[in-house]
Amino acid sequence: MFNFDGNPDYITWWSGEEGHKYANRERTELPLEEIESVTLNFEAQARYGKVTNTLSLFVGDFPGLSKDVATDDSRVADFESDATLLSGNGELLESKFSNRTATSFDLTPYSTSEMTLAFHYKADFDGTSALKRWDFYSVAITTIYKNGNTTTLNLSDLGLQTFDRNPNTNPKHAQQGDPYFDNSSGSSSCTGVWDLRSSLTRVNSFMYLGGGTNETDYTNNADDWLFTKSLKFNTCDPDENSGVLKNINVRLPSYSYVYTQPGTYTVTFIAGNQNVYGSARTIKEVTFTIKEKE
Repeated sequence: MFNFDGNPDYITWWSGEEGHKYANRERTELPLEEIESVTLNFEAQARYGKVTNTLSLFVGDFPGLSKDVATDDSRVADFESDATLLSGNGELLESKFSNRTATSFDLTPYSTSEMTLAFHYKADFDGTSALKRWDFYSVAITTIYKNGNTTTLNLSDLGLQTFDRNPNTNPKHAQQGDPYFDNSSGSSSCTGVWDLRSSLTRVNSFMYLGGGTNETDYTNNADDWLFTKSLKFNTCDPDENSGVLKNINVRLPSYSYVYTQPGTYTVTFIAGNQNVYGSARTIKEVTFTIKEKE
């Protein structure tokens, strides 16, 4: 039980438990050594087309897209050469995703610095064999810390950008030679590009529609990249207070709270007054240890 002397206008408190430590109220990053694991999770389905081995997943350092085509083409070529291939053991073979299937990739070995993830769809179109369509669902990256806390990056947090090294220049095609075209403002699907329409991304989904033999005006050799922004996996939300214990309308001589876990806690109380003439506050902290019952 905590006892109070005086009658301030308000008392706000921080219990000292995980997520409620006053010292961490402005913290937005945790030490990298506190990371237990980082995992990319998603569900996917590959269907329709006959061409296989179309999709790869890379991780590496990428400076981002400059929106200058020549510069970005060189940057993408360098990334493909230098980045780590995460799907080199058949993790993204179409045969494994004939139905909607969940999969995951361990990103923990790459979490010690900022990094970029990239999906690469590459396939040659011969006019007779349709290219595969890939659908992705429930895309998220989850970081688990050694203290048990977790943070999750959803699709909207990833800053997706596309670059097509062989854009379709056919005037009938919506891309019209734009290597950065992502169909984000389109009202329907579009072949041969990463499709980031809001109707998909707002539910953590996106797709690649390969194109078929009856769509020769809209299908060409595919060399399409989908990049995340540079990601940091040790980000966290600032700690929050545990609540307002009193306001100007009540007195609070004491307050009881039950801690359910043993450990050492630093409890912080912020008491203050405020009126038309100004404001003042004081901060009091108490540190104590709760031991397991013997």
